[in-house]
Amino acid sequence: MKNLLLSEYLLILFVFVLFFITGCGKYLEAVPDKSLTVPNSVADYQALLENEMMFINSPALGEFGSDDLYLPDALWETQENYVRDAYHWSKDLNEGVASLTWNNPYKKIYYANTVLEGVEQLRNSHSSAEIDILKGWALFCRANSFYDLQELFGQPYRPASAARDLGIPLRLNTNLEEKTGRATVAETFGQILTDLDHALPLLSPNMLRTNRNRPSKAAVYALMARVYLIRQNYEKALECAEQCLQQYGILVDYNSLNPNSNAPFSPLIDEIIYNGIQLNYGDRYWQVEYAFYQSYSTGDLRKNLFFTEDPLAKSVVFKGFYSATATAFNGLSTDEVYLIKAECESRLGRDENALTTLNTVLTKRWKAGTYLPFTIAKVPDVLTLILTERRKECLFRNLRWSDLRRLNQDPRFAKTLSRTIQGIVYQIPPNDPRYVLPIPDNEIRLNGITQNMR
Repeated sequence: MKNLLLSEYLLILFVFVLFFITGCGKYLEAVPDKSLTVPNSVADYQALLENEMMFINSPALGEFGSDDLYLPDALWETQENYVRDAYHWSKDLNEGVASLTWNNPYKKIYYANTVLEGVEQLRNSHSSAEIDILKGWALFCRANSFYDLQELFGQPYRPASAARDLGIPLRLNTNLEEKTGRATVAETFGQILTDLDHALPLLSPNMLRTNRNRPSKAAVYALMARVYLIRQNYEKALECAEQCLQQYGILVDYNSLNPNSNAPFSPLIDEIIYNGIQLNYGDRYWQVEYAFYQSYSTGDLRKNLFFTEDPLAKSVVFKGFYSATATAFNGLSTDEVYLIKAECESRLGRDENALTTLNTVLTKRWKAGTYLPFTIAKVPDVLTLILTERRKECLFRNLRWSDLRRLNQDPRFAKTLSRTIQGIVYQIPPNDPRYVLPIPDNEIRLNGITQNMR
């Protein structure tokens, strides 16, 4: 069905892209036969949501600005201008060109809105269960894309100023002529959580393990846990993490994986709750600094499963993609949810519970028989330990940039990042305006929204 309807969906995409090019191109004039652009059956709408656009090409330009990625000079020189700019936190990332980091999520939002507006018209001819699943699916996808955009183009969530700080435009319909201003950060997160709240009762409690591109209740709870963590609402984040793990809490024993494989997590590892793949920004080889690689202990299986080392060159390339491809994973997984649970337990003063949760993960990550569980007596700062393990476990999952944005608000974890490129030292201090990416110039010009300060 997907292939049969491809021409129809390509036409929808053409109109959507035309909108971005012209700003407010007239929808009806651009489409010679309006009926061709509108799916008219449950199968049509399902095919639209199953389009690979809905789970690939997620924006992850923040990866280049985080302290995880390392580009030696020779590799940095081969990158596109916007990649090089992002790596040293340039004030102008877009350089006047279109931004897939901005456009791709809004395409997904348009697809989701197409489903949400259309499926209600089918209730008289289809079962409510079929309609509800499609609505929940679309709401989840819209919320996920809003979240991706907010964490790059919206101001960081600061509880004291979220009602004033600028978030992103919240496009809630398919009207291509409607201009949408920027919501506040509070309104943006409010819409994300509203979509997820509405999606939750509509989706199946049973995750379809043969197709992890479809969301389930576990995926909704996992994304909620991530969102509440960003909002620093640790009680709610913990509640959602626990609900997610009740639905689906599998952890894979890394002792069962082959460290000599170039793709040790292929096929998709069973920890994935919802699949997602980052936008391929070009040739970057996913290197990390040698000192970070050495922070993994000898008995830690992640050291060989995640990395390929060249000892002579002191070059370390990441290979541990949960996407089972050479493109980074951007979805939701149980290990992240366990670490959200552990962090929230510690922040709420439940350090013993937090270490129990952390040990649950790490027992599966170390060589059998070598892991010594952490105890309160041996850990002077439980929260710092958990945050360290979160970074080591969730490497290149499009999480570190968001973590820096939230952790920089706490003096205990604030960090100045520094890079030396071709002999020039670049730095970005905590809470710098450059932690918010510039909105593409054409969007500012055509829709008159406020640009981010850089």
